[in-house]
Amino acid sequence: MKTKLQNVKAVKEMLAGTHKTQTKTIISFENKDYVRREVGEQWSDEFGNQWEQKKGYKVKLGKLSETRKEVSKFTNCSKEICTCTTPSQADKKMMMYHGMCLDCVISMEHTLTIEGKYKEYERNKILENAKAWLKQAEIEKEILKTGLKAQYILEDGRVEEWEGGMTPEELESKIDVEFEKFKTEFIAKLENGND
Repeated sequence: MKTKLQNVKAVKEMLAGTHKTQTKTIISFENKDYVRREVGEQWSDEFGNQWEQKKGYKVKLGKLSETRKEVSKFTNCSKEICTCTTPSQADKKMMMYHGMCLDCVISMEHTLTIEGKYKEYERNKILENAKAWLKQAEIEKEILKTGLKAQYILEDGRVEEWEGGMTPEELESKIDVEFEKFKTEFIAKLENGND
């Protein structure tokens, strides 16, 4: 019943022009100091901070600004033919691998193909990737070895140790030997070109 009375009251106030939505006071101000900046424009504020306008946002320039610029450059791109001004996601990915934009990587690989050196380049890339993968596998092997020493604490506080058919030392030794054998055979296979 109370809601209906409030609704009737609200309608009467609206008809009279005294409802809170009709009498709300809005305060605004005009910012006379607002300056529209162009993309790439740099300026200093009243506190001495340096700023640069980007597309849709501004960036505070500091001690590491020059370092960030150097890191984000395509250092290996051919300056005569490179046209990359706004790098795409693919350009950034190629920068991590080659230090150049996607167009320059394609141009470099095309030149290597024409010169007949692409197969060697490709084989070297595959070998580098395999060595990086083996380095990560080495870390995972060590994690596996530490996980073999399985101890479980039961709810009554007792420690239970699980063992397999071999002692932990024998198992660690077997893992090391088998991994080294795999690694040398894998690298030899890649170096000999027996994909």
